[in-house]
Amino acid sequence: MARVRYLDIDDLPEESRWLFERLQAGRGSVGNVFRALAHHPAGLRGFMVLGTAILDRGTLDPRLRELAIIRTGQLCGATYEVAHHEAIARRLGVPEEKIGNLANWDHTALYTPEERAVIRYAEVVTRDVVVPDELFERVRSFLDERGTVELTLAVAFYNLVSRFLVAMQVELEPSFASTADEQASDRRV
Repeated sequence: MARVRYLDIDDLPEESRWLFERLQAGRGSVGNVFRALAHHPAGLRGFMVLGTAILDRGTLDPRLRELAIIRTGQLCGATYEVAHHEAIARRLGVPEEKIGNLANWDHTALYTPEERAVIRYAEVVTRDVVVPDELFERVRSFLDERGTVELTLAVAFYNLVSRFLVAMQVELEPSFASTADEQASDRRV
């Protein structure tokens, strides 16, 4: 059970209701993460601005970005984040085999050298914060400065998101949870 009440649009101050209206219009619904964050409307707005910049306004290959985000969520134990970004990865065409094996990426040959470097980078930024020069240079061998900044920003932001979700015990939306459970079950077969 979430540690804070999920707010509805009527719970928000009048001047902040547009945030939920925008989410509803763009996504078709307002996810529990946003409903929990809405207790701090200015924080929710900043969260939405940065999240949109990372997800919709970057040049980094979105498939690489999603592999990094999912791995970050896995390391943080953020089931909510992992489920949502696995769905995004699927929509972007990341093969199910890669999504399903991401937690064990270093024990399989499924991933390209670039994917392996990005996944490792996400792990190091999440676990250690300090990125060794060798790994940084490996990432820079195929990403320009902007791409490297975007990757680092995505991993750092989704560490924040994951830690918020876990600390607040934000739950998957019921309709999303059943879909995520079915997909996880399909992977085990």
